[in-house]
Amino acid sequence: MNLHRSDRLQIDLDPKQHERIASGQAAEPISASAPSRELIRMARLPIHFFISAVALFGLGVTAMPWVVGDLTEFFYQPRILAVTHTFTLGWISSAIMGVMYRIVPAMTKRPLRFPRLARWQFGLYIFSATGLMAHMLIGAWTPTWMAAAVIVLSVVFFAMNMWHCLGPAWHRSAAETGMCLSIMFLLLAATLGLLLALDKSLGFLSGNVLTNLAGHAHLAALGWVSLTICSISYRMAPAFLLSELTLPRVAVWQLYGLAVGVAGLAMALLGWIPGTTVWSVVILAALLTYVGLLQTLVRNRRIPIDWTMRHALAGIVCLLLAVGLGFSLLWIDPDSALGNRVAGAYGVLGLLGWVTNFIIGMSFKLFPGFVVGVRDRRGWPKLAITELSLLRCRPIVFVLLNVGVLTLAAGLIIAQATIARLGALVLALGGLIYVALMGRTLSYAYRVSVPPASSDPFRILSSDSESPNDSIIQ
Repeated sequence: MNLHRSDRLQIDLDPKQHERIASGQAAEPISASAPSRELIRMARLPIHFFISAVALFGLGVTAMPWVVGDLTEFFYQPRILAVTHTFTLGWISSAIMGVMYRIVPAMTKRPLRFPRLARWQFGLYIFSATGLMAHMLIGAWTPTWMAAAVIVLSVVFFAMNMWHCLGPAWHRSAAETGMCLSIMFLLLAATLGLLLALDKSLGFLSGNVLTNLAGHAHLAALGWVSLTICSISYRMAPAFLLSELTLPRVAVWQLYGLAVGVAGLAMALLGWIPGTTVWSVVILAALLTYVGLLQTLVRNRRIPIDWTMRHALAGIVCLLLAVGLGFSLLWIDPDSALGNRVAGAYGVLGLLGWVTNFIIGMSFKLFPGFVVGVRDRRGWPKLAITELSLLRCRPIVFVLLNVGVLTLAAGLIIAQATIARLGALVLALGGLIYVALMGRTLSYAYRVSVPPASSDPFRILSSDSESPNDSIIQ
């Protein structure tokens, strides 16, 4: 079995090294001669993305109970599209971009080539994404495609910085390889989304509207989001679990297989090539390989399962359920009443079950460490990572999120709007608790004050008191 040297090294770091990386004390890829203000701005850039992501997640879960009725009737409606993009653009993509801005320069040892452009990218992206959601909501398609065009531009800016860091290292390990590929799919998904919005005004696209929409959705959900999740998992999971095993070479081939399957499926849905079923089987094989690799790492862990990994495992369950529903749509007409309900449940399990579980679980590990790093840059009073982590509420978030997602999906499939709405309300409750908790944690990157318990003069700040799992692995 071929092993990556970088993957072997990453789980050998001692807890103090984990803590230094988490708090930004490890060797920074940004030049030491850079102005301190520039360092602070770049340290805060991921936090800006996270704050926006968490706020828009709260908006999305709050809106869900109000649009369940529309979802049970037909998923292709303005309000459903607006709420869907609140999750995909506002919550999921914002959170992923924030994480990549922090971990990609650190793990490749290459600074961002255009740091000012990165800050412009954040502003353009959030402005255009919220504009697109608002105009989708009211069905105004001309401003919608104009907002989509700005999103494409912001994605180009993002890709310029990320590929500068990842390009020379794309073949070295699974993480770099997968993220290089996923950014390509982000560009494709954004471009196709722009064309779909333009088509609403100009009517130039051939083919079925629903299959064209499905092509866009799968480029985004599987090509951009799922491929990035797999890549980040391969970097983070061995460190978080202190697994005794290292990643085999098949992890890289799993990413290539998923990329090929997604590209083939998107072209088949757009009517360019045949073989929708074949490409779906390729995607299934790639995702099952990922599940198998993650299961092997979990089975050979050296520490207990925590709430981060519980969310990851719950996400895997939702992923498998979503894959099953996705395959059923190969034989069920999406235009039919049953097909509409299955498509809605498929989206709920994929976006809110699989992806959201993963992001929330990872945020418990990563976000407090990022905040500590910003405070260190500012020279503010030091905080330990555990002081920013409210552990007691994590079981509540886990239970409410997953019960809500499963109840919502079940209600859609069996055509029971009351059950679906109950699931949406439970999901909203869990989501808003998470928003409140994570908003509190992230707020300490913007204020010099410390949590009340931190005023105790006898508290211990030594890194020896921290768990190595409360940090980001380089």
